[in-house]
Amino acid sequence: MNSKTNEIIIKTKKRLFGANIGRNVSAFKGDGLDFREIREYNYGDDVKKINWKVTAKSGGNKLFVNEFNQERELNIVFLFMISGNIYFGSSRSKQETMAEALSMLSFAALLEDNKVTTIFFSDRLEQFFKPTKNINSPYLTVDYAINLNPIGKRADYKSAFEYLNNTIKQRSLIFIIGDFYEDIDISMLLKHEVYCVVVRDSFEENPNFDSEVELQDLVTEEIAKVDKSLIDDYKKAIKMHDNRLFEEFDNYNIRFTKLFTNEDIYFKLLNLCAV
Repeated sequence: MNSKTNEIIIKTKKRLFGANIGRNVSAFKGDGLDFREIREYNYGDDVKKINWKVTAKSGGNKLFVNEFNQERELNIVFLFMISGNIYFGSSRSKQETMAEALSMLSFAALLEDNKVTTIFFSDRLEQFFKPTKNINSPYLTVDYAINLNPIGKRADYKSAFEYLNNTIKQRSLIFIIGDFYEDIDISMLLKHEVYCVVVRDSFEENPNFDSEVELQDLVTEEIAKVDKSLIDDYKKAIKMHDNRLFEEFDNYNIRFTKLFTNEDIYFKLLNLCAV
């Protein structure tokens, strides 16, 4: 495990464990099953389980709560989309930002005792980390995310969604982490509850240079000369693509957030998961 992985894990634990955020992220909460009884409230019980009707009938002198046999664990799947583009970053790489997002979301889910599956996909399956409730499992997945070599790889969302549908049979919470520069059909995943984490670098959305430069396509690895006259057309193309992407999310009521490599991603992820 390299130093960058340790840095991300330490940062994640400081934020999540210090704020006890895993206990408050609504998207990761399970539902009570098998109602057992109504009993008197004990100090430390979840106030959401108070049965106000029974409490009122008792005269209000005592609180009563609904007791359940168990909590239903959620099946949570993280889909980490790999392409050469994620290697890019003006302050830090999109790959590193995606790894930090994976770290925070994974720990938050595991703190609620949920089962977590992590899948790395380009135009094919790169790595599958089987379902686990082990709180230390993010050490492995984040380390893989940091150390993978994305150059020359292409993200194929259609193939990834087909793989998910064939592999994940149980209705799940699916978190897709990528830069989303490819066209997608999110309707393929409607049997699941889907959240999208769009990771971008501000420079790639708003490039600024005064003379001709050579740029390398990190997917095809081809090098092309680009001058300032093409910037406006490039920006328009990005804007049109994102308008289509966000319209796709809105049409299917998909929750999403956009993270930039130069910002603190903590609160955006918190807002993504909060109801």
